[in-house]
Amino acid sequence: MFLRRNAQLLQQELELEAELLEENPELAQVIHSLNMQEIQSNQQGLENVLCSEGLGTKDQSVWSKFFPGLGGR
Repeated sequence: MFLRRNAQLLQQELELEAELLEENPELAQVIHSLNMQEIQSNQQGLENVLCSEGLGTKDQSVWSKFFPGLGGR
């Protein structure tokens, strides 16, 4: 019952959000711009971590940094 109610509330939230964005294209553009900036920032941060740790090569997996032994080495 809790999951059903949670799903209903989530559906209502998504419908309201879609309606709000449809009525306010400027808001939709601002949200898109902020999301793109966040994605770029996260990618840059990951690149910085990989480069500073010497993991920027094609031979090594990101996973090997966090889970040694999974990289096959």
